[in-house]
Amino acid sequence: MAETLTTLSKLAIVQDIQEDASGAALHFHDGGHGRLSLPDTNYTYHLQLARRSQERQHPVGVRFGEGSAIMALARADNDVPMHIGEEEADRVVVLFQGHDGVFHLKRDHPEFDRLRALLDEAQRQKGRVWFIAQKPDLALLDALPAR
Repeated sequence: MAETLTTLSKLAIVQDIQEDASGAALHFHDGGHGRLSLPDTNYTYHLQLARRSQERQHPVGVRFGEGSAIMALARADNDVPMHIGEEEADRVVVLFQGHDGVFHLKRDHPEFDRLRALLDEAQRQKGRVWFIAQKPDLALLDALPAR
C-alpha cells in the first residue's frame, strides 16, 4: 500500500471513527478529518488501519484526494535516525537504525525544513520518529516524533 503514496501524504493519529451506510468519517488529533468510501476496494484494510491507529494512538499515513476524501491509509514505521548526510544537491540521505535501505528527504519537499530539523534533533537525542516513505526510492513523505 505504501507504494501508492505521494507527497500529499501526511501522518495523523485517528481520534474518532464514525461509520455509516456510505463509509466512515475519520477525525484526527490535529483537528483534521477525512472520509473513507465504502465502495473503495481497500475499505476494509483502511478501516482496520484507522482502528489500530485509534486504539494504539500511533500515527497512520493518510493520502487525501478531492475535498476530505481519503484515498489511502498506510502503516507508519518508527525508528531512530542513525545518519543524516548530504548525498546530492536535490536530496539528503537518511539511514535508520533498524531499517535496511537508504532513505531520502527531497529538498523540494514542501516541509523540508521541518522534517530535516526533526530528523536532526532525533539523531542528536537518539530518539525515535514515526515516518512514512514512498517505495521504491524510499523518499520520506512525513515524520513525527515518537512519544
